[in-house]
Amino acid sequence: MKLEEIAEKAQVSKSTVSLVLNGKPGVSAQKRAEILKIITDSNYVRLRKKHVPKENDRPHIRFVAGINEDVISTDYPQPFFNELITYIFSEINAQGLSMTLSLFNKDTLFDDLKKKEREEASSGIILLGTNLTTLFLKPICDYFGNLVVIDTESSQIDCNTITMNNFLGSYQAANYLLEMGHRQIGYIKGQPRINNFFDRRRGFKAALFNRHIDPKTLPQFHLPGMHIEPVKRHLDALLYFVQSVTAIFCENDYIALSLIKTLSQNGIKIPEDISIIGFDDIKESQVVQPELTTIHVPIKEIAEETVKIIKERIENPGKTKKQIFFNPSLVIRHSVKEVQLQ
Repeated sequence: MKLEEIAEKAQVSKSTVSLVLNGKPGVSAQKRAEILKIITDSNYVRLRKKHVPKENDRPHIRFVAGINEDVISTDYPQPFFNELITYIFSEINAQGLSMTLSLFNKDTLFDDLKKKEREEASSGIILLGTNLTTLFLKPICDYFGNLVVIDTESSQIDCNTITMNNFLGSYQAANYLLEMGHRQIGYIKGQPRINNFFDRRRGFKAALFNRHIDPKTLPQFHLPGMHIEPVKRHLDALLYFVQSVTAIFCENDYIALSLIKTLSQNGIKIPEDISIIGFDDIKESQVVQPELTTIHVPIKEIAEETVKIIKERIENPGKTKKQIFFNPSLVIRHSVKEVQLQ
């Protein structure tokens, strides 16, 4: 299928399809997911080299996700997951490989994946591990040799994993707020809880402890962590929580952006009245007012390394497995202000 045909089928322009292929902003999450599905279903290959192997000659990679509506749903509406998959698909194509998406119910993922691989064996599997525990991952990693788990770490298992250093990122966030003079800092935990959130919590508390601040005194609140939407439930409690602190760390940008929208609707100014910092640096963090100070996750590099490891193991199945952390970095924008220490 040609680029023009993909654009026609998705009812968009060729330039919009190109944005999706290159992992660039400017396309809604819903339309990006729709275009990506058309691309993967058609086994489209970008003509970036003089020789493009025929479909049957190209190693086939299976991208797998376990669906549960609280974290990962069938159309990947979350910007972070959408961007990650787009980058992986783009890199897969650039390396002359092919890829399909396989979505299974989280509770039956292992059995469903084994069945699918018996029907149509792949050369390698990329597993999105965001909502999967170590106990859940172990039998999958033991069974499939050429497997890379992304967006979670499993130090207790001999498997390939690639994720961001969540501990370091929240450690950086806490230190920045402290350097800006904040001592009354609130912490908003995402619901449902995922592995990344636990590591971010540990990193934030460690930074406070190192500054001789008791982490047990940290005021906490809970908000949905997988969607961007103004807060409606327990709004009075949230506003009371906000008034008790000068700055708030949110476990991801979805929470931070939802919070900014909610507070703006209720006459609370950011950062004049309250400073907010997030985590992930999704594209939407740059279009909100004020632009969000956050922790940048190198999604593109994670995608490139994922494909690199898969390709290495296709060529050398006995290669030593790796567990890789990519260090995030602080992105200073306009949602945090400096305050004078009391």
